[in-house]
Amino acid sequence: MTKRITLADVAADAGVSAKTVSDVIHHRGRMREETRERVRNSMRALGYTTNLAARTLRTGSAKLIGLAIPNFAQPFNGNYADIVTSYAWAKGYRVSITTYHRLSQGLRELSADAYRFGVDGWIFLTDTPIPAQDNFLNQDRPVVLTGDYLSHGVADTIMFPNVEASQTATTRLFELGCERIGFIGAPANADSLDVTTQQLDAALTAQEGNSAMRLRGHLTALLQHNRSPLPSLVGACTRLDRSDGEKATLRLLDAGAQFDALFCANDAVALGAMSALTSRGLRIPEDVQIIGFDNTPDAAFSSPRLTTIDPFTEQYAQMAVDCLISRLEGDETAPTVHITDFALIERDSTRH
Repeated sequence: MTKRITLADVAADAGVSAKTVSDVIHHRGRMREETRERVRNSMRALGYTTNLAARTLRTGSAKLIGLAIPNFAQPFNGNYADIVTSYAWAKGYRVSITTYHRLSQGLRELSADAYRFGVDGWIFLTDTPIPAQDNFLNQDRPVVLTGDYLSHGVADTIMFPNVEASQTATTRLFELGCERIGFIGAPANADSLDVTTQQLDAALTAQEGNSAMRLRGHLTALLQHNRSPLPSLVGACTRLDRSDGEKATLRLLDAGAQFDALFCANDAVALGAMSALTSRGLRIPEDVQIIGFDNTPDAAFSSPRLTTIDPFTEQYAQMAVDCLISRLEGDETAPTVHITDFALIERDSTRH
């Protein structure tokens, strides 16, 4: 085991007293800002972490959880934050919510200053992969990762059943008589929104990322029904929102793609796809059947009402809170991956 970095180590590296380091950690004391920043830089460089259990016994917990999300633009994010907040309150914890979409380095940049927020621990909702090397999930307090990316064993991770649920959705469309099923919301290539055969082949082994794993589940279902995955029936999105869903669907239509169903990476993309189809005079579900993913509140009020995968977002949020509280209460077992259940909610965008 590597030697634990102590407060004295940080003090020596920064050229200050141990009390000064303690004052920086607890946001107290009078000193020049450059001194505070020098101490923070030493903490980061040395990888200093506080002994949370000892600190809690000594000072008591703030009973405050931090929740970092990309933004509130996605319907899922707001719904998720609401559930986390309500459940945490029921458990006796308050929640401090912050967004990181305007930061140039996103969640990495926020995590570098996470200690400033004064929370007992963090729930991170990430929209990009976490690096295996230089893993910024190593914090001075517990972290639970959500967002369907891997933590590489550093933190407890909560994931949706993306592959299995997507297989179920696509299989259901075959059961409903569909023959040519498209997918909207594939991960975008860095240089192009065109999807290639090579990308589809790679997608069959995806291990993280909700868009990638949902595409994997869709492609797996196609192969199970003896259908060859076709790039012409897959639309890529740079963002999984309504606008991109509409644009991706219009690109397929303009390219002459023939399909009688669409499975979409999330509900926002599905709502955009529905807008594109109706703008071209196609009826839902008579001409094209559609299934989304997330069962967001908007899905029940769209016209027609959207059939969607319910990945049990409430269970997802509760798992995250329970894992974090368990860590705060002293659980030191190895980090694990937790996966929710799911159900297909059939509404008016499919025939049934």
